[in-house]
Amino acid sequence: MSDTSGFSVSKPVALWNKPINADFKELFKSLGKGVINGVLGHWGEVAKDAVEATAAIGLGSAPEEVAWLLIYRSLVEAIVSLVKGNQELLFEKPNKSDLDLLCDRLNDSLVSIELRIDQDFFSRPKDLPILEPIKTAFADWLKYFSVNQAQAQTISHRLPTYFVLALHEEWAKHPEKYACLKEELDTPFTQANEREQSWQRYLAWLQKQVEEPMLLEAFCLKQVYIPLHAYYKRKVAGEKSEEFKRRVREDEKYQRVVLDLKTELEAWLEKGDRHDAIRVISGGPGSGKSSFAKIFAANQAEKGKISILFIPLHHFEPSDDLVEAVGKFVRDEGFLRHNPLDKDKADSHLLIIFDGLDELAMQGKVATETAQQFVREVEKKITRFNRSETRLKVLISGRELVVQANISDFRQPQQILHILPYFVTEDERKNYIDEQNLLQQDQRQIWWHKYGNASGRAYDCLPEELNQDNLTEITAQPLLNYLVALSFSQQNKFPTDGNLNAIYANLLTAVYQRGWAGYQHPAIRGIEEKDFVRILEEIALASWHGDGRTTTVREIEAHCENSNLIRLLDKFQKSAKFGVIPLLIAFYFRECGVNEQEKTFEFTHKSFGEYLTAKRIVREVRLIYKKLKDRQNDPDEGWDERKALKRWAILCGASPMDEYLFKFVADEMLLQNVSDVENWQQTLWHLIGFMLRHGMPMERLTPRPDFQEENRQARNAEEALLAVLNACARVTETVSKIQWHTPEAFGIWISRLQGQRITINTDVFCLNCLSFLDLQGCVLVFKDIVQANLERANLKGANLKGANLVRAYLKGANLEGTNLEGANLVRANLEGTNLEGANLEGTNLEGANLEDANLEDANLARANLAQANLERANLKEVNLARAYLKGANLKEVNLARANLVRAYLKGANLEGANLEEANLEEAFLVRAFLVRANLERANLERANLKESKR
Repeated sequence: MSDTSGFSVSKPVALWNKPINADFKELFKSLGKGVINGVLGHWGEVAKDAVEATAAIGLGSAPEEVAWLLIYRSLVEAIVSLVKGNQELLFEKPNKSDLDLLCDRLNDSLVSIELRIDQDFFSRPKDLPILEPIKTAFADWLKYFSVNQAQAQTISHRLPTYFVLALHEEWAKHPEKYACLKEELDTPFTQANEREQSWQRYLAWLQKQVEEPMLLEAFCLKQVYIPLHAYYKRKVAGEKSEEFKRRVREDEKYQRVVLDLKTELEAWLEKGDRHDAIRVISGGPGSGKSSFAKIFAANQAEKGKISILFIPLHHFEPSDDLVEAVGKFVRDEGFLRHNPLDKDKADSHLLIIFDGLDELAMQGKVATETAQQFVREVEKKITRFNRSETRLKVLISGRELVVQANISDFRQPQQILHILPYFVTEDERKNYIDEQNLLQQDQRQIWWHKYGNASGRAYDCLPEELNQDNLTEITAQPLLNYLVALSFSQQNKFPTDGNLNAIYANLLTAVYQRGWAGYQHPAIRGIEEKDFVRILEEIALASWHGDGRTTTVREIEAHCENSNLIRLLDKFQKSAKFGVIPLLIAFYFRECGVNEQEKTFEFTHKSFGEYLTAKRIVREVRLIYKKLKDRQNDPDEGWDERKALKRWAILCGASPMDEYLFKFVADEMLLQNVSDVENWQQTLWHLIGFMLRHGMPMERLTPRPDFQEENRQARNAEEALLAVLNACARVTETVSKIQWHTPEAFGIWISRLQGQRITINTDVFCLNCLSFLDLQGCVLVFKDIVQANLERANLKGANLKGANLVRAYLKGANLEGTNLEGANLVRANLEGTNLEGANLEGTNLEGANLEDANLEDANLARANLAQANLERANLKEVNLARAYLKGANLKEVNLARANLVRAYLKGANLEGANLEEANLEEAFLVRAFLVRANLERANLERANLKESKR
């Protein structure tokens, strides 16, 4: 067949004679009616007549007529998809008669267009000439519905990408209709086999993902995306002796080396080392992991050097066999007709991007266990696939904590890449090796310039009002920076205290009011703002009780019924005409498949769900306080403790709280009246005391779960009680005085909540919620309290003998008279802690921070204080006999009358220390720094002061 084969295509003559059925005028009119009548979420039905009319025309079999049918159908689907994706921006104008005139004019502008179909069309369908005038006409149509110039251009500019995907899907749905084109045109598209076509279609879908509109905006991710920087940890070269390893802190054994994330991963793909086939992207919530993964997948797929499969793990069902799980995923998604990992059909070079390791962990088993099993199955399959050559590579993204819990499985150099924020302060840059000077650039300025162009708001850089030190942490994070932009741009005000919950609250109000467009969304007309927020909270709760991100209409209705919100939900459904689905589609949600034959919806950003769930939890705390108070005032009113705890079990039992949700709860507490939080704190500590004596009233649940599930839910609810109590205490800075009915009650309870650590890197959430607790006299013998937050806790007289407090945070805690004999306090933060009279005999305090601590009369005999910071600590009359203080910082420490007999103080800093009447008999003070030290009447008999400076 000739290389110049092709033919001209215009609207068929038959179509000219029947414009009412199949021209663009009818399409634009149908879509316009959909907006005017509020037919939300049913755009496919709105445009169905326009599409079917084309098929009913009776077009001939001539290639040019068939080609027009293919193009027209694809254009209709593309335009419908764009309207559906931006429907929340469209608002009806009063004069409906103008719409007919507009549609006539738009159709007339397209009448004389002629196009040519040849090899280039299927190679580069985005370049189809008709797309430009249709983009212009479509933009004019959008402006009729109150979309501004910048928004209209941004939406219409995406038409080519949407058209390409629609073209592939139309061809795949009706291959028999377009068979004649295969004979006329010799192109990779028309001659591709079924497998190749499915990959082409999937590539088009990947391109569309990065061009879908962002929350509340017309522009897409691709238009405002900023290339991310990252770092990897590199071991410090040099001395590797046991002394070095013991002396240096773990995080000081590594350097943080900065790199460009995209460049690094492209080099990794190009290298093709079969022994280095996994890379991991680690970052906090909103750090840009998923955005990067989508952009990277789309870019690499477009290059065509390697097949790309992008798998959001919250849509993925893990199994013992990765091949089967991937096969089920591609079948359910419907793009690929084959499993790219099947033995007989496997692609020769494939990159799978698994996005959201932490989300996979929320589907049943313990989070870290599920993630670990998945990672090990991936490693096993990679080894099998790459036995002789590199055929499979895998890129995994996940939140920091779940990646950290699996760190033992990632040992290759540069295997874990930690995402950096848009901006790193000059002081923080000292912690990185940045040979390319990437951190010199403030990427926020670039993002705001792109955002100004895409949104039509004309920002050249980060606005001065937001360029404040207290907002740096927020504006430096991609998602939070975007939320700041939405809140700032749409309301022209911004909560300058940097509380993320205040930003979300602003956004909720903006969504409800739709003030920037002058219209309220049809789905909430007649609904008060408080009811709007209340329903969203319940939807978020349904999602949290599920897999943390998705939910169904049935689950929402069940939660609303349980919370006596059915009338309110009915009000929403009546307003929205088609039920709760339009509400979900319009606000923060997107449709994401089918579960048990019912549509499922997911939060567009997981943190929205966490914020709304936190609001729901605080709402319940407020209600519990009120109901218990009512019972106190009148025994016939309100709730007793068992009713309150039952409500709490229903609210917080189904799913465990984690540190991300807790942060939102803590920030929400900061927005409350402090006197209210004080009351809630007292209520919660009373409920915990009651619960420890009588147990959680799980027998009152209907239907009652089996024993194992009942026990799981009780544990979750109890942990949430502790966490929310701690959130209150952080606001009031008041010690929570729980009544422990026995000295061991707290230890038993915290062991139940803590469970078994799976790895040494596993963080235990409940241990971060122990600050401001009254633990006076509690028995915690040999307790695992690694990395616990015990800030300003009262541990007076507590028995912590043999307890493991490595890296614990005990700043300001009262440990007076505490028995810490043999405890492990390596690198613990004890700054300002009261340890007066405490028994620390044989305790390991290596590298601990004891700055300004009160250790008067404490027993530190045989304690290991190597590299400890004891600056300005009070060690008056302390017993440090045979203590190990090598390299310790004892600057300006009060050691008057202290017992330092045979203490090891090699290289210790004792500058300005008070050693008056201290007993340093046989102490080892080689190379010690004793400048300005007060050694009056000190006993230095047989002390070794070689090379010391006095």
